[in-house]
Amino acid sequence: MKLAVKRLMQKICFLALVLAAVSAFGINSFSAASRTLSAAALEAIGADYSQGLISLDAKVLLEVMAIRSPNDLPAKYQTDRQLFPGELRSATMKLVEINMIWNELKPETQQALSDALARPSASFSYVSPLGIFKLHYDTSGTNAVSSEDLDVDGIPDYVEKCAAYCDSSYSKHSLLGYLLPPSDDTLGGDNRYDIYFENSDFYGYTVPEGAGSEAWNDRFSYIVLNSDFVGFPLNSDPEGQVAGAAKATAAHEYHHAVQFAYDISEPTWFMEFDATYMEDIVFDLTDDNYNYLGTFMTSPEISLMENSSHFYSCFIWGLYLAQKFDTSLMTAIWEGARFDGIFNTLSDTLLSRYGWTQDSAFADFVTWNYVTAIRNDNLHHEEGGEYPLIDIGNTHSFYPVPTQSTLNHPAGFGSDYVQFFPNGNVGKLTIEFDGNNSRDWAAYIVKSISVNEHFFEKLQVDAVTQFASTIVYDFENYHSVALIGINISEFSPEAIFNYSADVSIQREVLTSLVTPDTVIYSGDDKPYLFQVFNPTNFDDLYQISYWDDSGWIAADSIVRAIGLNSDTIFSVIVHPPQGTPLSNTSNLHFKAQSINDTTVSNEETLEVTTVLYKGDANFDGSISILDLTYLVDFIFRGGAEPIPIIEAGDFNCDISTNILDLTKTVDYIFRGGSLPLCNPY
Repeated sequence: MKLAVKRLMQKICFLALVLAAVSAFGINSFSAASRTLSAAALEAIGADYSQGLISLDAKVLLEVMAIRSPNDLPAKYQTDRQLFPGELRSATMKLVEINMIWNELKPETQQALSDALARPSASFSYVSPLGIFKLHYDTSGTNAVSSEDLDVDGIPDYVEKCAAYCDSSYSKHSLLGYLLPPSDDTLGGDNRYDIYFENSDFYGYTVPEGAGSEAWNDRFSYIVLNSDFVGFPLNSDPEGQVAGAAKATAAHEYHHAVQFAYDISEPTWFMEFDATYMEDIVFDLTDDNYNYLGTFMTSPEISLMENSSHFYSCFIWGLYLAQKFDTSLMTAIWEGARFDGIFNTLSDTLLSRYGWTQDSAFADFVTWNYVTAIRNDNLHHEEGGEYPLIDIGNTHSFYPVPTQSTLNHPAGFGSDYVQFFPNGNVGKLTIEFDGNNSRDWAAYIVKSISVNEHFFEKLQVDAVTQFASTIVYDFENYHSVALIGINISEFSPEAIFNYSADVSIQREVLTSLVTPDTVIYSGDDKPYLFQVFNPTNFDDLYQISYWDDSGWIAADSIVRAIGLNSDTIFSVIVHPPQGTPLSNTSNLHFKAQSINDTTVSNEETLEVTTVLYKGDANFDGSISILDLTYLVDFIFRGGAEPIPIIEAGDFNCDISTNILDLTKTVDYIFRGGSLPLCNPY
């Protein structure tokens, strides 16, 4: 009885302080006519504070009132506005914000908040099967849980089920290696973690209290669960809607308590997407977090780091990280967050463990988000078939597409999608991407053979100009092609990217070097055969060019028409000047380029080397009567040795130069004999 009187007096004092804090701003009309939607009130209170209509002290007092006693709020904050489901989880982070600005508040505000956030009183308690949690409850009064007790063990079934859900959350966290929430010593009667039940508009919330015992920024806490979970958004839990809401909340709020064991000051966007992700890790079949997913998929341009209700929908970023890398990744980054910001620890862990940057991981994640629902290919998001389709910024079926930007402009770690459909167009699709130069961008294209069969291509975006382009050949063979632009300048405001596209006749050219020889004789004229093939179904004009690096080819460029599915062979004479030393090299170049589309070309390159031509005693690139005369002078009259080395006279390939070589030379010149068999050609 004394405790109840004390609670009543604390509430009266709290109401009086709130009234005093807000009356100076003209907000003094209170109403208890109906139960308000607390989450809607929190947003309205925040809006008034942002506009300077209420003070900081009034704001936090009103926020705690909206959470703990919403019927006592001024009438202007009692609204039946349609809520985004994530707002029904917004109480925890409001309480964290208050905890973080505690020293900015007036002493009387601090006292009032301490009284208002004091642990609820309850007539009964129950220890969870694993002995980790103590659940405090009432079976009558405003915050009563259902007294149904089908197993007749004296404990309401609802309490027992919630205890089991909390134990499951603890077990999963323990398996993943997370720290336990800091101890509150005996604030709940012993050192177990305390859970309370409340008739609330929220799923539940976690109340940070005092500093933990560690050197880092930890807090001990307690959790409040809804007393019945009736009327909350739908879920797919096999045990039913109430069980699903309770499971999701047990996992979500316990994870907040675990986060407080590392660093309570980490950004709200991270703490909330992380807690919502953990719902899926602990209770995979519940899918209560699907209620938020539409927000992410309809607004991919919003930053992953935006501190709004959008962050609940970002839980799929956490699921991507767990599936792509490992579930231990999130544990590791919280370990690091005790000593550094969690965004930095995520980047460091990705790089050190897996060799990925956070930018590249996010860009990859964005491509996964394209292949959901009917586009799901069973190769990306594990539950992608159940996710809604991502919003497409622009769609095109007529070409050319002039340079333009998407309707939605991605903020840092946001993205936008553009789709292109063939619509009977035949040929190659050329896409150009041009991101705002004040940001860093990544870009992908997704080539879809069918609605759910895809190929991904990362574009090479220039680091300075932020420009990239690509060609998709045989566009008519695809169901669609998507361009994805990703702003990877984290925490940056929104920015545009421009793009253009066109479909043109798909001209092609294939080439080959029919003569693959890599050796040649000095002074020789050697024809190299260059084949050009037109594989298309229409005639085309090609410019044929040939040259080399050392002047062995008389460089030229000619234009030839080549019919559909036909080829032409061009003979190009290569002539190293007489006297070119042995082992000299030159790169020969043969190129074919479409006149009608200069981006279509092929080039063959071959390095050739001058080698010894046995039998060419005078080193003029051929074997003739002049070489016979040269050998006679050398063998019988003491003339000069064959050049460039004496082996040039070794016609019969016996490693010496003598009268036998003279005989072989005579046979070749006058009697149709064969060339030296040891020559390369």
